[in-house]
Amino acid sequence: MIKIITFCAMVLSLAALNIVGFLGISQILKVFLKALTSVLFVATGVAAARIEKGSLSVYKKLVLSGLVLGMIGDILLELQFISIGFFVAGLISFAAGHIFYVVAFSLKAPRLEIVNFIPMAIVMPAFFLLVFLSNLFDFQGLFPCIVFYGIVLTFMMGKALSLSQYAKKAKLFVCLTITGVTLFAISDIILLFILFMNVQPMLKNMLTLFNLLTYYIGQGLLALSLSSETLAARDS
Repeated sequence: MIKIITFCAMVLSLAALNIVGFLGISQILKVFLKALTSVLFVATGVAAARIEKGSLSVYKKLVLSGLVLGMIGDILLELQFISIGFFVAGLISFAAGHIFYVVAFSLKAPRLEIVNFIPMAIVMPAFFLLVFLSNLFDFQGLFPCIVFYGIVLTFMMGKALSLSQYAKKAKLFVCLTITGVTLFAISDIILLFILFMNVQPMLKNMLTLFNLLTYYIGQGLLALSLSSETLAARDS
């Protein structure tokens, strides 16, 4: 019950964040609401993980660590107006969080399979074609960092797809995890256009709306998935 309350609170905070961001009321209030929304998806994860009695599994600890790093990354990215260093630090925090997710998913599906590389094989070539053929992006010297981040992100998506082997035993766990990771990835792709492409203000506002919705709902679903994680056959 607590996890549902914190998830709903996250959605309400997200709605407030979108309103404040769209109206451009206050940068300080926007940073506060973003931090609050992030704290609430971490709280959802903690509440969901604690449903099962006893000590936390290694899987849950890893996913919770990924959620915390995502929260830190959120705050750092919001402070990038102070210095580009905050953006780089936020990128590192998110990449580290993805690595924690990869390790967690690997506990459930340790074998390296072709499916693990399908998202990378689709997304990365499309990214390179878009960048080099359109000439619409200005990465401000951060292109190598973006490429590294993209590789980590798409591999995380691939490892999440491996969890489909547990669909019969733990359908809810698999659905929440894969949907959460997919929404997370979509939010990062949208963010690419927001940060590095010159778009019209109205379009930028719409992209920001979809970015926030997909990111926070994605993280929230990953957090909720922890309540049904033990239904999967392989555990630590």
